Amino acid sequence: MRKAIMIAGLILAVGVLAPAGALGKAGGTDRPIKDTESGTTALDLGSLTFSTDATGNTSHLGRTTTHLDAALTLTGPDTFTLAGSGTIVAANGSELFVTFTGSGTLEASGNTGGPVVLTITGGTGRFDGASGSLAGSYSQVLESMNATTANYATDYSLNGTISY
Repeated sequence: MRKAIMIAGLILAVGVLAPAGALGKAGGTDRPIKDTESGTTALDLGSLTFSTDATGNTSHLGRTTTHLDAALTLTGPDTFTLAGSGTIVAANGSELFVTFTGSGTLEASGNTGGPVVLTITGGTGRFDGASGSLAGSYSQVLESMNATTANYATDYSLNGTISY
């Protein structure tokens, strides 16, 4: 009988302590998030695909590095949409996986900008199973261009909600 009570007590103790960590990830808690970054974008003029590498600060992640890959679709003589995916790496090495969509306008100077929506689709470490979305805008200043590539200085600022 004492052995049964001890085992039951041990199971109860493990049951009370173990779910505390699990509940935070399983159910998640919605938290506001802000992401402000700057970097460079290289646009392949033939395929209209691009890569962006940026650094900045993101709430809940600290100092971040971000890599995005995407494609543009022309919608008019000076307008386009964009869609892609990427990874945001937190200061501690945890990652957020994202997809994004947006639109833009090409100015006569070659500069671009417009609205963008980023969707969090998961992550690693602290952000395993994370979800959420951020919306904001981006701007790009043309720095150089040759026959195949346009290089931009890129800035963006996004606000939204993350759950993890």
